Amino acid sequence: MRSIFLLLLTIASTIFSCAKLEPLQQVGLYRTFEKTIENTNTYTNKFKDVQLNTTFISPSGKTTEFFGFFDGDGNGGGDVTRGHIWKMRFIPNEIGVWTYKWHWSDTTKGGEAQFECTSVGAGKGILQAYKENPRWFAYNGKDPVWLKSYYESGHGSIAQPLDWITKNVYQPIIDRGYNHLQVNWLLSLCCFEQYYHDGPEPTTQDLTLYEEGKASSTMRLDVWKLMENHVEWLNNKNIGLHMFLGFDGSKNDGPEWTSLSEDEKDFYVRYVVARLAPYANIAGWGYVWEVPGDRQEEELGWAQLVKKYDVFNHLRTYEDEYPINNEYHRDAYNFAAIENHYIFSEERDLDRPFWKAPWTHHEACLAGYVPGKPVYMIEGNALWRRFWQKRTKATLDDLRQAAWACVTAGASFNWCGQAGEDELVAFGFEGLPFFKDDNPYLASTLELDILSDVMMNEITFHKMHPTDVLLSNHDNKKVWCLSEKGNQYLVFSTNGNPFDLQLESGDYNSATWLDAKTGNKIALEAISVSNNNPITFTAPDTLTDWVLIVKKE
Repeated sequence: MRSIFLLLLTIASTIFSCAKLEPLQQVGLYRTFEKTIENTNTYTNKFKDVQLNTTFISPSGKTTEFFGFFDGDGNGGGDVTRGHIWKMRFIPNEIGVWTYKWHWSDTTKGGEAQFECTSVGAGKGILQAYKENPRWFAYNGKDPVWLKSYYESGHGSIAQPLDWITKNVYQPIIDRGYNHLQVNWLLSLCCFEQYYHDGPEPTTQDLTLYEEGKASSTMRLDVWKLMENHVEWLNNKNIGLHMFLGFDGSKNDGPEWTSLSEDEKDFYVRYVVARLAPYANIAGWGYVWEVPGDRQEEELGWAQLVKKYDVFNHLRTYEDEYPINNEYHRDAYNFAAIENHYIFSEERDLDRPFWKAPWTHHEACLAGYVPGKPVYMIEGNALWRRFWQKRTKATLDDLRQAAWACVTAGASFNWCGQAGEDELVAFGFEGLPFFKDDNPYLASTLELDILSDVMMNEITFHKMHPTDVLLSNHDNKKVWCLSEKGNQYLVFSTNGNPFDLQLESGDYNSATWLDAKTGNKIALEAISVSNNNPITFTAPDTLTDWVLIVKKE
C-alpha cells in the first residue's frame, strides 16, 4: 500500500512539474530570434571586456557558432559601464525545436535553453545570388525574386516618429510593390538634416553612432534603438535593406573607418554583425560610395571582416564607380554594386555628358558582372532625380530607358524620384513619386510599374540572360536583348528602332509588342522558325519605346 502511495505521489509531482514548465518561445521561420541575458558583473568596458558566445543547434543537428552583444539597459540607455543587458539574436532556417547555448569569455555562468521555429509568420529568408542563374537574386539562393528597389534617402528620419514614417514613407512605397530599399541611415554616421520636413520634427539631430576612432567606448545605444525600430518594421514586411553610406563616414563628414585601430575595426564589424545580421532583410552590407575595391586597409579588409563574422552570408559589396575595371572577383564580395561612369571615356570631362545616357547603364551592368555575382545598379545617373538630374539634365525618357537598359543586361537597379536632397519632403510636387497627380515623376512610377509587371508576370526572368549577340541590323546603343534561348525572348527598342532577331528553331505561339510608356499591347501572329536566319522586327511606331516579347506557350 505504501509503495502504491509513493508511486502516485511521484506521478502527481511529475504532472505538477510539467504543468509549471513554460511553453517554448516561438519564432517564425527566417524571423529574428532574440533572447535577453543579464550579467551584473562590473567591467571597465562592457562592450569589449567580456564576450557573449552562442551556439545554435538546429532540429536536424546542424551547429552554428555565433555571438551576442552588450545592449545597456535593453531600451537604448546605458554606456560602457552602465547597464547589465546582453542580447543574442539568430535567424532560424529550419522548422522545429532549436537548442541554444551561451557562455561567457570569463568565468560568468552560461546556460542552455530551447525555442521552437514555426511556419506561422514565416519570413522569406535572406537575399543571395540565385544558384541556378546568379545574374539574379533569390531568397536563400533558391527562390528567385525580382528586386523592385527604391532609394530612400532620409538620413535623419530615424529620429522622426516611426508611425509617421511608416505611414507616409514606407507604406506608400510598399503599396507600389517595392520589396527593396537603399537607405542612408544604416549605419547612422552623417547628414541628419536630411529628414522629412513636412513631417513631425525629429527628436534629435545628434545621431552619430560613435565618436571618431572610438567605436567600442562611445557606441550610441539610443541611436541603435532608433535604427533597429526601422529595420525590424521593414523586416516584418520582407523589405530588403541595402546600406548605401555603410561603415565609413569619411566622405560625408562622419567618423572615418581608417581612424579606427585594427582592434577597433574588428570590434565594430563584430558588433554590427551581432546586432543586424540576425535580420534577414539586410541586403546587403556596404562600405561607402565610390571606392576602388582593392584596398586592404579599407573596403577589402572591411569586407573580409564581414565575411568572417556573418554566419548568415548576407550580400556584401563595395560600390564601383568604374565597373569596366572592377574587383568583384575577390571572395570578400558576393555581388556587384555599380555606377555607369567611364563607359564612354576614361577622361572624366569627356565621360560626364554620357552619364545620363541609357546605353551607358546597359554597358556598365554587362561590365560589372563576374560569374556567380549578380549586379545591382546602385547609382545610375539617369535613375536618380534627387541628385543627378540637375547636373546631367537626364529626362524622364532617359530614366525609363535606363531602367530597361539595366534589366536587359541581366541586372537589378534602384531609382529615386524625390526632388529634395537636404530638406526632404514626402508629399506634393517635390515629394515621393507616389503622391499627387501633379508630381511629374508619377509618370516614372507608372512606367517602372510596367517594367516590373513584365519581369514578374510576362516572362520567367530568372531563366534569362543578356543576349545582345542575337541582334543584328540594329543600333546597339538603343536596342538590347534578354533571353532564354529557344523558349523566351525580350527585346527593348528605344523609340521603336528596327532590329533583326535570331530565334532558335521552333514554334512561338506568343508574340507581343508592349508600349513601355503605357503598357498597351499589340499581339502578333505566332512565329514558326525552321532555320537560323534572323527575323526582321519593325515596331508599331517610333513615337515611344517598344518591348518585344516572344515566347513558347
